[in-house]
Amino acid sequence: MKEETIFALDIGTRSVVGLLAEKTETSFCVRACEVEEHSKRSMLDGQIHDVPEVAEVVKRIKKKLENCTGESLRKVSVAAAGRTLKTTKGRESRDISLLKEISQEEVVLLQYEAVQNAFRNLQVRSGEYHCVGYSLVANYLDGTETYNLIGQRGLRMEVEVIATFLPRVVVDSLQTVLECASLEMASLTLEPIAALEVAIPSSMRKLNLVLVDIGAGTSDIAVTSEGKVIGFDMVPAAGDEITEEICSKYLLDFHVAEKLKRQLGAKKQVQFTDILGFKHSMSSSQIVDDVSATREIAKQVAEKIMSINGKAPQAVLCVGGGSLMPGLTDKLAMHLGLPSNRVSVRGKEVIQGISGIPKNLVGPQFITPLGIAMTASSHHTMAFAHVTVNSRKIRLLKAGNSTVAEALLTAGVQMRHLHGKPGPGLTLKVNNKVITLKGGLPQAALITKNGEKSGLDDLLCEGDCLEFIPAENGKPARGLILDVVPRLASRTVVIDGHRIELKPTVLMNGIEVHEKTPLIDNATIEYQKWDTIGDVASLMGKSKLHAFLNGKKADWDAAVNDGDCIDFVSQAREQIAVVINDKEHFVPYTGSEMILLDIFSQIDLDVSNLSRQRYSMEINGVEAAFTTPVQKGDKILIKWHQEAINNSNAVY
Repeated sequence: MKEETIFALDIGTRSVVGLLAEKTETSFCVRACEVEEHSKRSMLDGQIHDVPEVAEVVKRIKKKLENCTGESLRKVSVAAAGRTLKTTKGRESRDISLLKEISQEEVVLLQYEAVQNAFRNLQVRSGEYHCVGYSLVANYLDGTETYNLIGQRGLRMEVEVIATFLPRVVVDSLQTVLECASLEMASLTLEPIAALEVAIPSSMRKLNLVLVDIGAGTSDIAVTSEGKVIGFDMVPAAGDEITEEICSKYLLDFHVAEKLKRQLGAKKQVQFTDILGFKHSMSSSQIVDDVSATREIAKQVAEKIMSINGKAPQAVLCVGGGSLMPGLTDKLAMHLGLPSNRVSVRGKEVIQGISGIPKNLVGPQFITPLGIAMTASSHHTMAFAHVTVNSRKIRLLKAGNSTVAEALLTAGVQMRHLHGKPGPGLTLKVNNKVITLKGGLPQAALITKNGEKSGLDDLLCEGDCLEFIPAENGKPARGLILDVVPRLASRTVVIDGHRIELKPTVLMNGIEVHEKTPLIDNATIEYQKWDTIGDVASLMGKSKLHAFLNGKKADWDAAVNDGDCIDFVSQAREQIAVVINDKEHFVPYTGSEMILLDIFSQIDLDVSNLSRQRYSMEINGVEAAFTTPVQKGDKILIKWHQEAINNSNAVY
């Protein structure tokens, strides 16, 4: 068979249509066509119920086409019923950093996460449905819609997609039928998409039009506007409901009722025999009026159209064998509030650019098989390939070329496993200051295709093998007290004449800890340091006083060392300077007359031995006693006499 030859197969509820077509540079030509109805009700509502029976019909059609052309047929293009298609929207957002631009990989990943959210909205079990395509609805950056996220900077990005899903059982049953007929599925499309290709080509899609494909089991709906398809939907009622009502009203076998239904539009008077053997002759108009299913189908279709479009369209084009039921288009026009000439059945007259159409392929019921062939020739179909993901075989469906990301989606890989999260951090309050320790960085996922590292956008071929190792989250932050508290040393100092040992203490959540104690998240840590005069003043509750360090006035940031003498003096008290044995001291003024004994109580001077030794005291060269008054600037001299033990003329 020539490469440009296309074998298209429309496996419908009532019949199977097979055709061979060939596309040239200037035209699309139908070479042969075969039609066969199911002898049994082996299909219901577009779904295969009896695989062997349907497979036998396909075999016969294949054999007839091979005999007609002399070519062996191996690959075939098919379509799935619109009844099984599910369409839903999904959104996903992610916090990002202002420090770097958004990459294409990040955007693609976010879109696939939105597709997975759309799948969750279906509320079906994993593996029941395949994603067969999605379209981007909108991008948002920091809450504002934007055309393209790639290269942008912000704090949060978000995408919204509309995704379509097909049940696995639909593909599996089609595949089984084809395998039984020794055929390979070359491509798969959807019946409403195929019908659109013929009935409403892209040149007409600027108009707000509706295509309704009324078959035997379902009524598929597609709406176009402003150059694109804006929605698909379906009604689970079509020609079979009309046939079944005729069966019930007139006691007819299903096949007899089906034959009678097809005569209603062609004959004014019809004759039939019921299952009891009674013969009847009735006007077609009477039967049409008696059948309420026509009114119900028209009503349901109109409601779906209004739900998708939000208003009545400019026109409705009806195709499919069920659309031939008399009165159906008039009732549909009435429910939509349209003139009757704006809702019509379309057949051969809508077919453009196709030659060689045989006489048995001219009715509205043949629009879909022609569309299957045309979509296959234009490659507007879903690719079909077998690949493996982590040694698991999957069947991959996708419009156009398939990517690694789509294979991962089909295999049920969660997109959130592609990028791990940073490890949780530790948040601490240390001396009323909030400190955060960051967790470890995540390890990105590893994807390989046929043993080589691969990206999400890499294209797939039949038989490709993918290996996916999920990302690892970063490790939680850990730390010890010494990581957030400086090393503290003990000091012994003299504060206001009292010798005090300042021992370091660290409390975590009120419990004393040591420097190697592990940190606890959200802990409150308190410690006291004595590095400066200000630290000591805070500890002693003397932050409102003046400070003197080793007899000299000091600032709050003056360093404190082991053995220092610190005096704190009220801001309201005057300091007086005196000289004791040639060393200047600053002594707080008590506000009343000071005596020599007051001076000794304010400074670090050991006078415990004076009672056991012979000494004398002078103030400004005059002999003095402990009760002698002292004034600012006085020079005080303490002398030990010669008989003092081993300390002749010793001075302080």
